[in-house]
Amino acid sequence: MPEFIKYIHHGMLVAVDSNNIGKHRENCLCYSCRKFNPGDEDNCMIANVVYANCVVHGLVTPVWECPQFDEE
Repeated sequence: MPEFIKYIHHGMLVAVDSNNIGKHRENCLCYSCRKFNPGDEDNCMIANVVYANCVVHGLVTPVWECPQFDEE
């Protein structure tokens, strides 16, 4: 059974299943993609949009499917 907790993320109080904290990288295609270059001008446009949405809404959104994925 999930245990939901709250903590501050992107400056907002958010709720999360405690079993999922810290699992974003292991579930997100971006971290295995050649086009993922956070902080660089040539970072993937899809990753930029997903991240901007996360910051605005206080979310964590792993990408599981992507038409632009290029395995590293």
